[in-house]
Amino acid sequence: MSNEMMISLLAIGVILVFMFSTIRGVHANLSTAKPGEVYSFDYEQPLHGEPKRFFAKVVEPVYTLDDDTIRRLNTRSGYRTNDPQFKRTRHLVTCEMPNGEVRQFYTERTKNVRRTVFFGNVFHKSIAAIL
Repeated sequence: MSNEMMISLLAIGVILVFMFSTIRGVHANLSTAKPGEVYSFDYEQPLHGEPKRFFAKVVEPVYTLDDDTIRRLNTRSGYRTNDPQFKRTRHLVTCEMPNGEVRQFYTERTKNVRRTVFFGNVFHKSIAAIL
């Protein structure tokens, strides 16, 4: 192969790797998420068994729960009181789904977290379907 062809193939390879990492995202931790950032992650929900993949934009700073708050929530809330697998953890993040629904997630239950590099500005249903 000629040098020009080798350089061209190398350039194409670099461009493809850059595009893939931009679309797919970089490994991240949802506990340090900032409002406006877009993430995709698996969320382990003991109630339903298998983890589900989410694509979401963080809309509020991560809220850290102290021991007293967790104790109060466990005492006052009827949410899953008879579920021995349910345990509140310290970090709670509020996210918006592509369909406009707003949900909260305990960050300690997230796995395979990726922060999108490019598509944060184009948060839309059609983009979520691609990812």
